[in-house]
Amino acid sequence: MHLRREGAARVLPPLVDRSAYRVVQESLTNAIKHAPGSAVRVSIARQADRTEVRVTNSAAPTARPATGPPAVPPPGAGRAAGHRGLTGLRERVRLLGGTLHAAPRDGGFEVLATLPDQVNPKPPRDTAEPRQEAEDAPESALRLTAARRSTRRRFAAALAAPVGLGLVALVSCVLLAQQLTTCVLRPVDYAALRPGQNRGEVARLLPERPFRYVPDAVRALPAPPGTDCAYYRSNGNLLDQVDLYRLCYAGSHLVAKDALPG
Repeated sequence: MHLRREGAARVLPPLVDRSAYRVVQESLTNAIKHAPGSAVRVSIARQADRTEVRVTNSAAPTARPATGPPAVPPPGAGRAAGHRGLTGLRERVRLLGGTLHAAPRDGGFEVLATLPDQVNPKPPRDTAEPRQEAEDAPESALRLTAARRSTRRRFAAALAAPVGLGLVALVSCVLLAQQLTTCVLRPVDYAALRPGQNRGEVARLLPERPFRYVPDAVRALPAPPGTDCAYYRSNGNLLDQVDLYRLCYAGSHLVAKDALPG
C-alpha cells in the first residue's frame, strides 16, 4: 500500500471531503475483495480549484507453486470495484460537479475522481464594484461586513480540525488494512505444510509477514515445549473474526501446526 499527497492541504466543503473519503474507501474495499495481495496506490492531489483522487491496484499475484494443482484465480480477479459500487460513486461525484473514471490499467484497475473545491460556486464579481461600494458604505455596514468575515474565518478554523482528524483516521485504516491482508496464509498452503519440513521449505508458502495482533487468549494456548511459534490469518476478511494458523518451530524445522479460533 502506497499513499501520496500533492499540493497544499486546505479545508473542503463537507460534501466534497466525504465524497473523496468514499472514493478511497470503496476502491480499497473492492481491491481487497477482487485482487487480494495486489499492490495498491492512493494519490490525493490538490490543484488550483479541485482535488484529484486516484486509486490504482496491480493485477492479483499468481499463486506460487505448491504440492497439488495450481490455484485458479476467481472470475473478476484484478478488478478494483463492482459495477453497483462504481455506479453509486459516479452519480455521487457527478452531483457535485465532478467526474469519475474507472477502467482496467496494466493488468489491474484504476479509479480516478476529480472533485471541485466548491459545490455550485457563485460567479466572480467585478473587483472595481465592491471597492466603490465600500467607499460609499456607512460605518455600520462596514462593521457588519467585518463581523461576517470574522465569523466565516472562525467557522473555517473550527472545521479544519475534524477534517484533519478524518484524514489521519483514513490513513490509519489504509495502513491497518494493508497489514491485515499481507499476513493471510491460504488454507491450501496451510494444508500443504508438514511437520519436519525445514524453514526454507515452509517459507515458500508463507505470506509476506506473520499476524501480530494475536489475542492474549490465543497466545495462552499450550504449545510444544521449547518451540517458537508464528501466527497467520486464515483469510483476508477485515470485518469478521477469522481462524488463526499457528506454526511452531524447534530450531530450523517445523514441529507442529494448529488451526485456532480467532
